[in-house]
Amino acid sequence: MKKHILSVTLVSLLITACSKSDFDPKVDEYLTDQRKEKLKTNVETKANLLQVELNGIYNNNVAEQSSYDDDDSFGLKSIHMSSDLTGLDMVQASYHWFGYDYYFDMRDATYRRTSFMWSFLYRQISAINKVLADYFTETPTEQVLYQKYAELKSLRAIYYFYLVNLYQQSYKGNETKLGVPLMLKPTDSKLPRATVAEVYRQMEEDLSVVDDARFTITESKEDVDKAVAAAYFAKVYAHKEEWAKVAQYAQIVLDASDFNYTSMAEVQGAKWDISNTSWLWGYDITQQTTTSWGSFYSHIDNTITQGYAGGSGAYKNMYSNLYAKIADTDVRKKLYINSTLFPTIADRYGLPDYANVKYVTDQRFLSDYCFIRIEDPFFLYVEALVEQNDLTTAKTTFEDFMQNYRDPSYALAATTQAAMREEVRTQRRIELWGEGTAFFDFKRWHLGVDRSEAGSNHTFNVVVPAGDKRWVYQIPQAEIESNAKMVQNE
Repeated sequence: MKKHILSVTLVSLLITACSKSDFDPKVDEYLTDQRKEKLKTNVETKANLLQVELNGIYNNNVAEQSSYDDDDSFGLKSIHMSSDLTGLDMVQASYHWFGYDYYFDMRDATYRRTSFMWSFLYRQISAINKVLADYFTETPTEQVLYQKYAELKSLRAIYYFYLVNLYQQSYKGNETKLGVPLMLKPTDSKLPRATVAEVYRQMEEDLSVVDDARFTITESKEDVDKAVAAAYFAKVYAHKEEWAKVAQYAQIVLDASDFNYTSMAEVQGAKWDISNTSWLWGYDITQQTTTSWGSFYSHIDNTITQGYAGGSGAYKNMYSNLYAKIADTDVRKKLYINSTLFPTIADRYGLPDYANVKYVTDQRFLSDYCFIRIEDPFFLYVEALVEQNDLTTAKTTFEDFMQNYRDPSYALAATTQAAMREEVRTQRRIELWGEGTAFFDFKRWHLGVDRSEAGSNHTFNVVVPAGDKRWVYQIPQAEIESNAKMVQNE
């Protein structure tokens, strides 16, 4: 009987996925092919196996991706970090890790960043394709199995969302340009690049599981469940500027009783914990799963003295001109140092003006990772109302949120569609600062970056117009050399 060691998907996460007693008879770190196939014949044990497989994929989302001393490659959150720095709203006070990203010089085919993101995202897709092929010869009918099937499909779409928007311009106006290869089977290899439109069609097909009643919202925030998938479906349609569908899928999340907006007290507390009711998808960071110095909080928490941001002075600060647009009565104003308005906070931390204290954690890098929270689809929903010219509903909805959760004194002064569009975009930038959305939003809004504006606190000034090639990463050189069908970006 042929034996193989359980993959990382199965071994490292067996304890967190389910207890060994969930399997009958006992399964240890060695699982024969024959025994695995027998377990798959029972719905319950097949679902347990699938959960372990899924947990392996989730675990890799937060793992260091390099065997070298590369402390800037820690899974999905490192993509959030690098993309936020490649833009307007985040300032890095000094050159350090992510320096090339901040300098808008990150896209070269030979650079580590472009190679890491490509290999990480396709590694996740490859794992998903293998599980789908191993466990599903057809769409399952049982709810417990359909849930796992839908998770896998949704995850694949999420990874393609990042790929196509990193390695090409946004959808609108670029539909026929080359996107990324569509690897959908374990046997797929050395494929040519599909068009942007083709990649989006595949994402829509994968995310169509949201429309099936068997796909539900789960208790675990570590799952990509119906709410997470619906939120990303709204993102997909936002890039396509199909606003009715943006509103439709965002509404699924907003109507769910499982989530609440982050309260003013919670905003001020800046507690990054997976128990937060606003979180749709995250990861529970523990002493066993933290990547310490090579972690998101090491790079963004300005107060951790042994981290790269706080310890090396590579502070992550808010863009001064964006900060100026936050009302003094807005609770989010205190998340960034202002020695004039909030001297007590400034004295407590001893950081320069505009330095963020949004991500203050403990000194052990144990705060949890948030991949997306309910405020993201909320702002997409309001944006969709504005773009559909339903300004009355947009005004009422937006004022209600702002007055109850951010600024009791807030009043939406904008009366035209253009003015309201600008205000909603600005508030989205403020709300989701540091959460990995800005780069992708600027691309779909067809906005450029000018860091030399009057009043700018940027330490490196650069002007990058909308549609400039610097918004698009090159295909890694190793991929170009190994795949004769691959075409390089400009």
